[in-house]
Amino acid sequence: MQIAYLILAHNQPAQLERLIERLNGLNAHFFVHIDKKSADKAAIFSSLEKYANVQVVSDYDVNWMGFNMVLSTIGLMRLAVATGIDFKYFVLLSGQDYPIKGNQYINDFLGRHNEDFISFARISDAADNFKNKVRYYHFYDFPYSNPRNSKKVPLLVYLYYGIHKRLMKYVPERKFYKNMHPFFGSQWFALTGATVAYVLQFLDKNAGYLKFMKYTEGPDETFFQTIILNSERRWNVYDYKKFEEWEKTRQPGEHFIQAYSSLRYMDWSDRGKNVPKPATMDMAYFETLKDSTDLFARKFDENKSAALLNEIDNKLLNGK
Repeated sequence: MQIAYLILAHNQPAQLERLIERLNGLNAHFFVHIDKKSADKAAIFSSLEKYANVQVVSDYDVNWMGFNMVLSTIGLMRLAVATGIDFKYFVLLSGQDYPIKGNQYINDFLGRHNEDFISFARISDAADNFKNKVRYYHFYDFPYSNPRNSKKVPLLVYLYYGIHKRLMKYVPERKFYKNMHPFFGSQWFALTGATVAYVLQFLDKNAGYLKFMKYTEGPDETFFQTIILNSERRWNVYDYKKFEEWEKTRQPGEHFIQAYSSLRYMDWSDRGKNVPKPATMDMAYFETLKDSTDLFARKFDENKSAALLNEIDNKLLNGK
Protein backbone atom coordinates (compact mmCIF):
# COMPACT_ATOMS: atom_id res chain seq x y z
CA MET A 1 0.00 0.00 0.00
CA GLN A 2 1.42 3.34 -1.11
CA ILE A 3 0.56 6.62 0.62
CA ALA A 4 0.94 10.10 -0.86
CA TYR A 5 1.39 12.72 1.85
CA LEU A 6 0.48 16.14 0.46
CA ILE A 7 1.91 18.85 2.71
CA LEU A 8 1.15 22.58 2.68
CA ALA A 9 3.82 24.54 4.57
CA HIS A 10 5.13 28.06 4.88
CA ASN A 11 7.69 28.13 7.69
CA GLN A 12 9.56 26.19 10.39
CA PRO A 13 11.91 24.02 8.27
CA ALA A 14 13.00 21.89 11.24
CA GLN A 15 9.40 21.16 12.20
CA LEU A 16 8.55 20.18 8.62
CA GLU A 17 11.54 17.85 8.35
CA ARG A 18 10.63 16.31 11.71
CA LEU A 19 7.12 15.59 10.40
CA ILE A 20 8.52 13.89 7.30
CA GLU A 21 11.03 11.89 9.34
CA ARG A 22 8.26 10.50 11.56
CA LEU A 23 6.10 9.44 8.62
CA ASN A 24 8.90 8.26 6.38
CA GLY A 25 8.92 4.65 5.21
CA LEU A 26 9.18 2.47 2.13
CA ASN A 27 5.53 3.12 1.22
CA ALA A 28 5.50 6.85 2.00
CA HIS A 29 5.93 9.57 -0.62
CA PHE A 30 5.86 13.29 0.14
CA PHE A 31 4.72 16.15 -2.07
CA VAL A 32 5.31 19.51 -0.43
CA HIS A 33 4.11 22.97 -1.42
CA ILE A 34 5.90 25.93 0.16
CA ASP A 35 4.16 29.31 0.17
CA LYS A 36 5.86 31.31 -2.58
CA LYS A 37 6.41 34.30 -0.29
CA SER A 38 7.88 32.23 2.56
CA ALA A 39 11.09 33.61 4.05
CA ASP A 40 12.07 30.00 4.85
CA LYS A 41 11.64 28.70 1.30
CA ALA A 42 15.34 28.28 0.51
CA ALA A 43 16.02 26.61 3.86
CA ILE A 44 13.16 24.15 3.35
CA PHE A 45 14.30 23.21 -0.16
CA SER A 46 17.83 22.70 1.17
CA SER A 47 16.77 20.57 4.15
CA LEU A 48 14.57 18.25 2.07
CA GLU A 49 16.73 17.72 -1.01
CA LYS A 50 18.39 14.67 0.60
CA TYR A 51 15.12 12.70 0.51
CA ALA A 52 14.58 10.73 -2.69
CA ASN A 53 10.87 10.32 -1.93
CA VAL A 54 10.18 14.02 -1.37
CA GLN A 55 9.21 16.49 -4.10
CA VAL A 56 9.02 20.17 -3.20
CA VAL A 57 7.37 22.94 -5.22
CA SER A 58 6.58 26.59 -4.56
CA ASP A 59 4.09 27.66 -7.20
CA TYR A 60 1.57 29.83 -5.37
CA ASP A 61 1.48 32.84 -3.07
CA VAL A 62 -0.91 31.45 -0.46
CA ASN A 63 -3.21 33.88 1.34
CA TRP A 64 -5.38 33.28 4.38
CA MET A 65 -8.89 32.34 3.18
CA GLY A 66 -7.73 32.65 -0.44
CA PHE A 67 -8.11 30.41 -3.48
CA ASN A 68 -4.41 29.75 -3.95
CA MET A 69 -4.65 27.35 -1.02
CA VAL A 70 -6.93 25.20 -3.20
CA LEU A 71 -4.70 25.55 -6.26
CA SER A 72 -1.70 24.44 -4.19
CA THR A 73 -3.58 21.31 -3.09
CA ILE A 74 -4.70 20.49 -6.63
CA GLY A 75 -1.12 20.97 -7.80
CA LEU A 76 0.15 18.48 -5.22
CA MET A 77 -2.51 15.96 -6.26
CA ARG A 78 -1.44 16.25 -9.89
CA LEU A 79 2.24 16.05 -8.94
CA ALA A 80 1.61 12.81 -7.06
CA VAL A 81 -0.53 11.30 -9.82
CA ALA A 82 2.16 12.14 -12.40
CA THR A 83 4.58 9.76 -10.68
CA GLY A 84 2.48 6.84 -11.92
CA ILE A 85 2.48 5.28 -8.45
CA ASP A 86 -0.76 3.56 -7.49
CA PHE A 87 -1.50 5.41 -4.25
CA LYS A 88 -4.22 3.94 -2.07
CA TYR A 89 -4.52 7.15 -0.05
CA PHE A 90 -3.73 10.83 -0.51
CA VAL A 91 -3.36 12.43 2.93
CA LEU A 92 -3.40 16.23 3.11
CA LEU A 93 -1.37 17.67 5.99
CA SER A 94 -0.09 21.06 7.03
CA GLY A 95 3.50 21.64 8.01
CA GLN A 96 2.25 22.06 11.57
CA ASP A 97 0.56 18.64 11.74
CA TYR A 98 2.17 15.69 13.51
CA PRO A 99 1.32 11.98 13.83
CA ILE A 100 -0.01 10.78 17.16
CA LYS A 101 0.06 7.16 16.06
CA GLY A 102 3.08 5.19 14.84
CA ASN A 103 3.61 4.32 11.18
CA GLN A 104 2.59 0.70 11.73
CA TYR A 105 -0.71 1.81 13.23
CA ILE A 106 -1.30 4.34 10.42
CA ASN A 107 -0.49 1.75 7.75
CA ASP A 108 -2.73 -0.85 9.39
CA PHE A 109 -5.60 1.61 9.71
CA LEU A 110 -5.43 2.82 6.10
CA GLY A 111 -4.75 -0.71 4.91
CA ARG A 112 -8.03 -2.06 6.29
CA HIS A 113 -10.12 0.90 5.15
CA ASN A 114 -11.23 1.95 1.70
CA GLU A 115 -13.38 4.93 2.64
CA ASP A 116 -12.70 8.63 2.17
CA PHE A 117 -12.10 10.56 5.38
CA ILE A 118 -13.27 14.14 4.98
CA SER A 119 -15.52 16.15 7.28
CA PHE A 120 -18.71 17.49 5.75
CA ALA A 121 -21.94 19.37 6.42
CA ARG A 122 -24.51 21.00 4.15
CA ILE A 123 -24.08 24.77 4.02
CA SER A 124 -27.86 25.06 3.70
CA ASP A 125 -28.11 23.62 7.22
CA ALA A 126 -25.61 26.12 8.66
CA ALA A 127 -25.83 29.67 9.99
CA ASP A 128 -25.86 32.63 7.59
CA ASN A 129 -22.16 33.37 8.09
CA PHE A 130 -21.40 29.99 6.50
CA LYS A 131 -23.98 30.44 3.74
CA ASN A 132 -22.46 33.82 2.91
CA LYS A 133 -19.19 32.10 2.00
CA VAL A 134 -20.71 31.08 -1.33
CA ARG A 135 -23.61 33.53 -1.68
CA TYR A 136 -21.44 36.56 -2.44
CA TYR A 137 -18.12 37.49 -4.02
CA HIS A 138 -15.03 37.52 -1.80
CA PHE A 139 -11.53 38.73 -2.67
CA TYR A 140 -9.04 37.29 -0.19
CA ASP A 141 -6.31 36.79 -2.79
CA PHE A 142 -6.02 40.58 -3.13
CA PRO A 143 -3.11 40.93 -0.67
CA TYR A 144 -3.61 44.58 0.24
CA SER A 145 -7.01 43.99 1.86
CA ASN A 146 -6.25 40.57 3.38
CA PRO A 147 -5.79 41.13 7.14
CA ARG A 148 -3.15 38.41 7.46
CA ASN A 149 -1.00 39.40 4.50
CA SER A 150 2.26 41.24 5.12
CA LYS A 151 1.35 43.63 2.28
CA LYS A 152 -1.97 44.64 3.81
CA VAL A 153 -2.96 48.30 3.83
CA PRO A 154 -4.96 49.01 7.01
CA LEU A 155 -7.33 51.39 5.22
CA LEU A 156 -8.13 48.78 2.56
CA VAL A 157 -8.64 46.11 5.22
CA TYR A 158 -11.07 48.42 7.00
CA LEU A 159 -12.89 49.25 3.77
CA TYR A 160 -13.19 45.60 2.82
CA TYR A 161 -14.53 44.45 6.16
CA GLY A 162 -16.43 47.63 6.91
CA ILE A 163 -18.04 48.40 3.56
CA HIS A 164 -17.99 45.13 1.60
CA LYS A 165 -19.44 43.09 4.44
CA ARG A 166 -22.20 45.62 5.10
CA LEU A 167 -23.15 45.99 1.46
CA MET A 168 -23.25 42.26 0.70
CA LYS A 169 -26.88 41.90 1.73
CA TYR A 170 -27.91 44.42 -0.92
CA VAL A 171 -26.11 42.59 -3.72
CA PRO A 172 -27.93 39.82 -5.65
CA GLU A 173 -26.90 36.39 -4.44
CA ARG A 174 -24.80 34.23 -6.70
CA LYS A 175 -26.42 31.10 -8.05
CA PHE A 176 -24.28 28.14 -7.06
CA TYR A 177 -22.45 26.29 -9.82
CA LYS A 178 -24.70 24.02 -11.93
CA ASN A 179 -27.23 23.67 -9.12
CA MET A 180 -24.81 21.66 -7.01
CA HIS A 181 -25.45 21.76 -3.26
CA PRO A 182 -22.52 23.36 -1.39
CA PHE A 183 -20.90 21.48 1.49
CA PHE A 184 -18.22 22.61 3.92
CA GLY A 185 -15.88 21.08 6.49
CA SER A 186 -12.26 20.88 7.55
CA GLN A 187 -9.64 21.59 4.91
CA TRP A 188 -7.74 18.40 5.78
CA PHE A 189 -8.54 14.94 4.47
CA ALA A 190 -7.42 11.42 3.59
CA LEU A 191 -8.88 10.53 0.19
CA THR A 192 -8.65 7.28 -1.74
CA GLY A 193 -6.88 7.17 -5.09
CA ALA A 194 -10.20 6.58 -6.86
CA THR A 195 -11.72 9.71 -5.35
CA VAL A 196 -8.69 11.86 -6.18
CA ALA A 197 -8.91 10.58 -9.78
CA TYR A 198 -12.60 11.57 -9.86
CA VAL A 199 -11.86 15.05 -8.47
CA LEU A 200 -9.17 15.73 -11.09
CA GLN A 201 -11.39 14.44 -13.90
CA PHE A 202 -14.22 16.68 -12.67
CA LEU A 203 -11.93 19.72 -12.69
CA ASP A 204 -10.69 18.93 -16.19
CA LYS A 205 -14.30 19.00 -17.40
CA ASN A 206 -15.60 21.87 -15.26
CA ALA A 207 -13.40 24.94 -15.55
CA GLY A 208 -16.40 27.01 -14.50
CA TYR A 209 -16.34 25.43 -11.06
CA LEU A 210 -12.82 26.74 -10.50
CA LYS A 211 -13.91 30.22 -11.57
CA PHE A 212 -16.91 30.18 -9.27
CA MET A 213 -15.01 28.93 -6.23
CA LYS A 214 -12.19 31.43 -6.73
CA TYR A 215 -14.36 34.16 -5.25
CA THR A 216 -15.76 32.29 -2.25
CA GLU A 217 -14.65 32.77 1.34
CA GLY A 218 -12.30 30.08 2.64
CA PRO A 219 -12.69 27.89 -0.48
CA ASP A 220 -10.33 25.27 0.95
CA GLU A 221 -13.15 24.35 3.36
CA THR A 222 -15.82 23.93 0.65
CA PHE A 223 -14.06 23.04 -2.61
CA PHE A 224 -13.42 19.31 -2.25
CA GLN A 225 -16.41 18.55 -0.03
CA THR A 226 -18.76 20.01 -2.65
CA ILE A 227 -17.29 18.01 -5.54
CA ILE A 228 -17.30 14.73 -3.65
CA LEU A 229 -20.65 15.04 -1.83
CA ASN A 230 -22.43 15.96 -5.10
CA SER A 231 -21.15 12.83 -6.85
CA GLU A 232 -21.54 9.08 -6.53
CA ARG A 233 -18.26 9.17 -4.59
CA ARG A 234 -20.27 10.47 -1.62
CA TRP A 235 -21.22 6.88 -0.82
CA ASN A 236 -17.54 6.18 -0.23
CA VAL A 237 -17.23 8.93 2.41
CA TYR A 238 -17.00 7.50 5.91
CA ASP A 239 -20.28 8.13 7.77
CA TYR A 240 -22.20 9.36 4.70
CA LYS A 241 -24.76 6.55 4.88
CA LYS A 242 -25.18 7.32 8.57
CA PHE A 243 -25.64 10.99 7.66
CA GLU A 244 -28.42 10.14 5.19
CA GLU A 245 -30.26 8.16 7.86
CA TRP A 246 -29.76 10.92 10.44
CA GLU A 247 -31.26 13.52 8.11
CA LYS A 248 -34.56 11.61 8.08
CA THR A 249 -35.05 12.01 11.82
CA ARG A 250 -32.95 15.11 12.67
CA GLN A 251 -34.33 17.51 15.26
CA PRO A 252 -34.23 21.35 15.02
CA GLY A 253 -30.79 22.64 15.95
CA GLU A 254 -29.27 19.17 15.96
CA HIS A 255 -25.81 18.65 14.43
CA PHE A 256 -24.50 15.48 12.85
CA ILE A 257 -21.55 13.97 14.72
CA GLN A 258 -19.06 12.07 12.57
CA ALA A 259 -17.17 9.09 13.95
CA TYR A 260 -14.20 9.86 11.72
CA SER A 261 -13.71 12.99 9.66
CA SER A 262 -10.24 14.26 8.76
CA LEU A 263 -8.44 11.75 11.01
CA ARG A 264 -6.84 14.50 13.07
CA TYR A 265 -7.43 16.08 16.44
CA MET A 266 -7.82 19.87 16.57
CA ASP A 267 -8.97 22.15 19.37
CA TRP A 268 -11.32 24.78 17.95
CA SER A 269 -12.60 26.00 21.31
CA ASP A 270 -12.87 29.75 21.83
CA ARG A 271 -10.02 30.99 24.02
CA GLY A 272 -10.73 34.70 23.77
CA LYS A 273 -10.73 37.56 21.31
CA ASN A 274 -7.90 37.64 18.76
CA VAL A 275 -6.58 34.22 19.86
CA PRO A 276 -6.02 32.15 16.68
CA LYS A 277 -7.83 28.86 16.18
CA PRO A 278 -7.17 25.98 16.26
CA ALA A 279 -5.08 26.02 19.42
CA THR A 280 -1.32 25.61 19.27
CA MET A 281 -0.68 22.60 21.49
CA ASP A 282 1.60 22.23 24.50
CA MET A 283 2.10 19.58 27.19
CA ALA A 284 -1.42 20.15 28.55
CA TYR A 285 -2.73 18.25 25.50
CA PHE A 286 -0.71 15.06 25.90
CA GLU A 287 -3.32 12.95 27.69
CA THR A 288 -5.98 14.04 25.19
CA LEU A 289 -3.77 13.06 22.26
CA LYS A 290 -2.81 9.77 23.90
CA ASP A 291 -6.49 8.80 24.20
CA SER A 292 -7.50 10.06 20.74
CA THR A 293 -8.54 7.65 17.98
CA ASP A 294 -7.20 10.06 15.35
CA LEU A 295 -3.99 9.47 13.41
CA PHE A 296 -2.73 13.06 13.42
CA ALA A 297 -3.12 16.30 15.33
CA ARG A 298 -2.61 20.01 14.68
CA LYS A 299 -1.27 22.44 15.29
CA PHE A 300 2.24 22.35 16.65
CA ASP A 301 4.96 24.96 16.94
CA GLU A 302 8.61 23.91 17.06
CA ASN A 303 9.17 26.11 20.14
CA LYS A 304 5.92 26.17 22.10
CA SER A 305 5.23 22.49 21.38
CA ALA A 306 8.80 21.18 21.75
CA ALA A 307 8.23 19.29 25.00
CA LEU A 308 4.95 17.85 23.73
CA LEU A 309 6.54 16.69 20.47
CA ASN A 310 9.30 14.93 22.42
CA GLU A 311 6.72 13.23 24.63
CA ILE A 312 4.76 12.09 21.56
CA ASP A 313 7.94 10.69 20.04
CA ASN A 314 8.93 8.84 23.20
CA LYS A 315 5.57 7.52 24.37
CA LEU A 316 3.28 7.36 21.32
CA LEU A 317 5.67 6.77 18.43
CA ASN A 318 7.93 4.22 20.12
CA GLY A 319 10.79 6.62 20.65
CA LYS A 320 11.25 7.45 16.97
